[in-house]
Amino acid sequence: MSEIIVFSIFIVFIVISLLIAFAIGANDETFATVYGSKTLTLKEVLLLATIFAILGALILGEAVSKTIGKGVLNITVSDAITITVLVSTTIWLIISSAFGLPISTTHATIGSIIGIGLMGGGYFGLNWSSIIEMGFWWILSPIIGYVVTYGVYKIIHKHIINKLNGLKQFEKAEKIFAVLLLGTICWTAFSRSGNDCSNAVGIVLGGSQGISNNLYIFLLIIGIFFAFGIISLGRNLIKNVGTMTELRPSTAFAAEIPTTIILFIGTSLGIPLSGSHMLVASLIGLAKAQHAPKTKNSKKVVLIWFLTFPMAAIVAIGLFYPISLLIPT
Repeated sequence: MSEIIVFSIFIVFIVISLLIAFAIGANDETFATVYGSKTLTLKEVLLLATIFAILGALILGEAVSKTIGKGVLNITVSDAITITVLVSTTIWLIISSAFGLPISTTHATIGSIIGIGLMGGGYFGLNWSSIIEMGFWWILSPIIGYVVTYGVYKIIHKHIINKLNGLKQFEKAEKIFAVLLLGTICWTAFSRSGNDCSNAVGIVLGGSQGISNNLYIFLLIIGIFFAFGIISLGRNLIKNVGTMTELRPSTAFAAEIPTTIILFIGTSLGIPLSGSHMLVASLIGLAKAQHAPKTKNSKKVVLIWFLTFPMAAIVAIGLFYPISLLIPT
């Protein structure tokens, strides 16, 4: 290929990666519990989300990017494959965000990659040991979120809330939990950005030496576009998830603890995880612990989880042939 064509394809990589980072941000509900518990206003939420989106992508984004880019496919990552995965993931993210539904960016990306791998190499086109390991964590993490949130709520309610006397003590305790919640959320947002932004970088990293040589600059730019997505479209998702069940600072803190710890460990180890699944599972566990009414939108949210893998794969398979005709090899 001529240098002009190579450069043009590289620019296409960059542009689509920025679009997917924007779409990921639009589907980020990390600060939902802070909003739902009325700890911060929506403007304050968006400001903090922007700061930690950029920091997390820059500082923690490398490890998961390498796992996604080089650990799933056993076939050569061509330019057409890279663009197909990016475009199909972006399409599914934007569709879900438009309906205010929190899906897993990781599942959408890996679903697209699996679709391409099966089409290009059949069973042997994929690194199944890596996929099985990720799948183990994807199943386990929401279960942990549900169980730990249920337990933490019961402990807080029994040993702290039930021992408070009067409204004044209750308000003071909730103010303390509001501070703890805010610190926990910021930690979560930092880890979540590092994990999710990797989905915009990983497949490009696997197919482009230019990105490998400038990874940290690229991660910084991805973090900025991730923040743009949160500010412009993510507010709708924050409102939807934050009102799934009634929240106050102490209950929101219980829901955030497992998500915070698991996301940080997973991101540090380079494991792609779904922050959305963990948080929503935690909120369902919280509602169960409180004997609250059926959580708002929970059935719709769980349904979109199951649809994400096959839909992302189908979109990728459908797009690959026309894209491969446009992209010279």
